Amino acid sequence: MNIAIGTQQRILDAAIQIANKNGIKGLTQPKVARAAGVRQSHLTYYFPRKADLLAAVLEASHHQGEDAPPKNIDEALKMLNTLMFTPKRMRFFLGAVIEAEEGAELRNVLADHASALTNQIARLFNRPSDDPNVEAFIDRVRGMGIRLLLERKRRADQKIDLKRIAQECGLA
Repeated sequence: MNIAIGTQQRILDAAIQIANKNGIKGLTQPKVARAAGVRQSHLTYYFPRKADLLAAVLEASHHQGEDAPPKNIDEALKMLNTLMFTPKRMRFFLGAVIEAEEGAELRNVLADHASALTNQIARLFNRPSDDPNVEAFIDRVRGMGIRLLLERKRRADQKIDLKRIAQECGLA
């Protein structure tokens, strides 16, 4: 095994664990270096800026999603439910959007991730990837996820019927 690849992967694995547990606020270079068991200079060699590390974390999660894409609409809706309505995931997404202001690479990774999600959903609904109904559906669900994150009291009571929302957006 190449030591450089092993070190870089250890750093990335530690960053993913920290991001999953503590969100983007917890994703600091000193914490990641400590968790990976490397000096901070090693971390900054592979990921000079926090945005570089965050882009790698997002890219890794994107590839995980590609490895196990939903096979049918029910699986896709379950995946969307997890992505959009799990508070930690929504906070991570919003933090990534804020961090993306710092660099084009991170914006590109987020755009690729959004495009892949749209393509997956469109394919399962037998729609073209540029179908505005698919985009409206995803935008609506994402907006609901943000609203529920802000309205914590309502979250416990909220039952979200993604099939109904898909139908309302013209997807059957």
